[in-house]
Amino acid sequence: MNHKFELAANGLQLTSFPSSAFSIDDMDSPKLSEYLREHFDIAKIVLWLDNEVRIGLWSENNFHFYKSNNFEFRYVQRLRAFNADKEIHIWRSREGWKGRIRIDKDGGEETDVVIAHQLLFGTKGERLDSQFIKLEEKRGTNLILPLANFKFNNNGNPQSRIFIMTHNYVKTNEMNQATYYDCRFVAFTNGKQELS
Repeated sequence: MNHKFELAANGLQLTSFPSSAFSIDDMDSPKLSEYLREHFDIAKIVLWLDNEVRIGLWSENNFHFYKSNNFEFRYVQRLRAFNADKEIHIWRSREGWKGRIRIDKDGGEETDVVIAHQLLFGTKGERLDSQFIKLEEKRGTNLILPLANFKFNNNGNPQSRIFIMTHNYVKTNEMNQATYYDCRFVAFTNGKQELS
């Protein structure tokens, strides 16, 4: 499902639509898999571990990362599983696991949202296999992304730059000041449409 949208000159767009969020408590590895199975057939995953960050997919009721799908839940600091419609976000805190599920445009309260497109590192790259690409910068930064249909030219230049699209939820306080109170990942994009 490729959603098309118009990228604003400054990368931001203010809009509103229904959105709802639900807290997640008492998380562990089996419950995480249960939540993912319940809410997603396919989702992008960003996983922060104690020693690395992995970006991959949730599909066929399993995690799919480049080369190794295994990780130990006790080393997870944060996880975001997302698609165009919803996100599961969990994080480790001093009090234990916290998290929430946010669902957009399917019921919920009308909410002001700033849509942002944040440019990712990567001006050169290569296809690693049928599911994953690698983007690199001269200074040594690299990202491995689950983009099966993304292409590079013969010189290793990407067909376009890649952005992470986020929804940033706005509320007004008692002094009538607007502030972000939540943020969710939505999709990897080229600034015009979702990449898959």
